[in-house]
Amino acid sequence: MYTVKSNSEFITDIRNLDPLLANIRVKLIEIDRENYKIRYNFICDNAIEKQLQDKILEEAEKITSPAFRTVEISVKKIVSNVELINNEIYNFLNAKYPSVSIFLKPTDIISSVVGNMVKYVLRLTKDGAEYVTKNGAINKLNEHLEKSFCSDFAGSTDIKEAEESISLLSEEVYADELQKIEHRTIRVKDVVVIDDENMGDVAVYIEDAVSGDVTVCGKVTEIAERETKNGKPFLIIHIDDTTGKTSGVYFSKKNTFHKIKEITVGESIIARGNIGEYNGRRSFTFEKINRCTFPDDFVRKEKYKKAVPKDYKVIFPEPATTIKVKSVFDMDETLPQELTEKEYVVFDLETTGLDLMSNGITEIGAVKIVNGKITEQFTTLVKPDYKISEENEKITGISEEMVKDAPKIGTVIPDFMKFIDGAILVAHNAEFDIKFIKRFAGAEEYEVKNKYLDTVEMARAHLPQLKRHDLQTCADHFGISFHHHRALTDVYATAEIFIELMKIKNRG
Repeated sequence: MYTVKSNSEFITDIRNLDPLLANIRVKLIEIDRENYKIRYNFICDNAIEKQLQDKILEEAEKITSPAFRTVEISVKKIVSNVELINNEIYNFLNAKYPSVSIFLKPTDIISSVVGNMVKYVLRLTKDGAEYVTKNGAINKLNEHLEKSFCSDFAGSTDIKEAEESISLLSEEVYADELQKIEHRTIRVKDVVVIDDENMGDVAVYIEDAVSGDVTVCGKVTEIAERETKNGKPFLIIHIDDTTGKTSGVYFSKKNTFHKIKEITVGESIIARGNIGEYNGRRSFTFEKINRCTFPDDFVRKEKYKKAVPKDYKVIFPEPATTIKVKSVFDMDETLPQELTEKEYVVFDLETTGLDLMSNGITEIGAVKIVNGKITEQFTTLVKPDYKISEENEKITGISEEMVKDAPKIGTVIPDFMKFIDGAILVAHNAEFDIKFIKRFAGAEEYEVKNKYLDTVEMARAHLPQLKRHDLQTCADHFGISFHHHRALTDVYATAEIFIELMKIKNRG
């Protein structure tokens, strides 16, 4: 007779089998419905002999439905290696807290392992340390690390001096989408010369300013003075021209710095500067600034001209072959109208990295939901114009060899635009995937106008009892098993999570 238990009860029983299993954790549950087979994948900080593994198997069999003919386990030893931990911390902060991580180098992360406790220190600027403390980033980072390693984590911050080279790269720095450059311009009024009498009155749209020397304009939304470690003052200036936002640094100039300091929030400027890279990420430096009046009658000129293709050319959709696994105890129920009357496309991307400016797409996975059912899948590897690092290969399983003959993203985008045409997009941490798709669709002169839903936000709203709302935790909650970090398997899991969340939403 099997017993229905929660994940926490199950893992507690496993840990009670032997002191060597004190820190064992369930990493993944794989189910093969066709062959009625289930496999529990554990991670542990100790090597586990076969005799003890047999005991773990017995516990797993007790809580497994008899609908499964075969029950298997694997126990992989995962040691809390300092180098791996530091890489995970650095990647997490880059992804979740870019306005903090811009001044953080890998060498600014100092970790030490003492027994089952890992202590780490983040060497940040004073502003960065305050931001991390006030926004609970340390707690969120600890939660993330404890899912990946068999250890408990405690983090703190240490103040370091700001460096001479300054790069401003908060979330506000990025335009909502990065697109192919066109000469769309804004003509400002009433220019008051401060730095450059020859700058003129014409600027490009911020959303078109991708790299190199550019002239932009906009209303100042924030301005703050800072000093380098050598005492040299500089300003951090944020502007918005209604097509996008950008932020940059303006270094002290003997004759004009005091005039620039007098500019206040709400005033407008036209500025010449340079968009480049700092530590592999987008950086903007204001070189010359004049005052101006932003035109009240400005109307954004549409850029896109391409319609969605009528036919698929390279990547063709296929019938859905679900690999999700739901609990054998789930009951069928009537699907809500909101789910059955609209068409959804759930999608996921694998990329060469997290930074939008300096990375490409390596894989696209998507499934279509029609009448509340998963009907089609769209999947392809993509050959990026960016190198796939060894670290990224370990995370996604996608190597340079695998993508060497894959189509380029410019070839794939038209087919993907056809696949999503008229659908509401769904993704887990949707903002990340949407930004990448908008960037590369824009480069091919397509506009992604689809509305979209984020299953992270949905899970926070409808599953408040969960401590975390990452994909694995949500999948575990609904009894959905998958191979994480490949686009198509992530998509099927997200699609099933989305359907379950829509049911919960419409119950009450």
